[in-house]
Amino acid sequence: MKAKKNKYLFLCLAILALISVSGFASEQGASDKLPLEVSASVDRDKVTIGDKITYTITVKADKETEIKFPEFAENLGGFAIKDFGSSEKGWFKTKTYRQWYVLDTYTSGKYSIPRATIKYRKKGQGQWQEVSTDEINIEVESILESAEDRQDIREIAGPIGFPRKIPWYVWVFLALVVLAAAIAFFLFKPKKSQDILVPQRPAHKIACEALVALQQKEYPRRREWNRYYTELSDIVRRYLENRFNLRAPEMTTEEFLNSVKDNKVLSYEHKSLLRDFLSHCDLVKFARYEPDEKEAGLSFESAKRLIDQTKPETNA
Repeated sequence: MKAKKNKYLFLCLAILALISVSGFASEQGASDKLPLEVSASVDRDKVTIGDKITYTITVKADKETEIKFPEFAENLGGFAIKDFGSSEKGWFKTKTYRQWYVLDTYTSGKYSIPRATIKYRKKGQGQWQEVSTDEINIEVESILESAEDRQDIREIAGPIGFPRKIPWYVWVFLALVVLAAAIAFFLFKPKKSQDILVPQRPAHKIACEALVALQQKEYPRRREWNRYYTELSDIVRRYLENRFNLRAPEMTTEEFLNSVKDNKVLSYEHKSLLRDFLSHCDLVKFARYEPDEKEAGLSFESAKRLIDQTKPETNA
């Protein structure tokens, strides 16, 4: 009987020990568990040149956790950032934060979007902690490589047949028609009026007048940055088209800068000035960067300096 009691006592102690160990393990696991979940994804990991890719960073965290997303410049993993935005949802204890970016590139190859680092901390804490997403690989194919509608080589066409010999009276009839038309033209031709030649206006004068008109619209004072930088970059592109016969308005910024790179009409200094100017304009137009009035004035002066320094030299 005593042995049986000892057996039950030992069994109870063993159960209590297991409960204690499992409770400690669960507490230890809860303490090691992050207060948030992060992930990164793309809508497509294989595209062709010019296709848009949506890259999304998703964070799920409790409402007591503060989140800080990474800040990217104009490029991300070799892709140009064309647009971005964010959203936030959550009704109970957990909130879901999303930051998305629209990317594209005009160069084929294999790209890798690096890990994105998200900072977080509990409300009231001073030090930020960090957690990173996974790296994402993307393959960009050339349009020629992915074309599915290529036409097969056709068989050699047969010899072209020549028309039969035209009768002589047909030639006589055609000659009479041509002669009658020539006589009618000389008899009834209106008096030649002297054409008034209107000299074409120089490209730099047109551009300078457009800059003055842009200043009068006072976009910076009303903080209408997108309209201001769109019109300012258009003025420079139209000037370059008229001055150097460059097809600037029909190209993207990347395509235009690549065409200017090997062109000898602009000096290295002017190419660098143009690259900085257009990149800053795109940053405002597509990445929603908000400059101040001082930056707007510097961009205006860059455009004016580029026009003044590349206009034709006038003889004294």
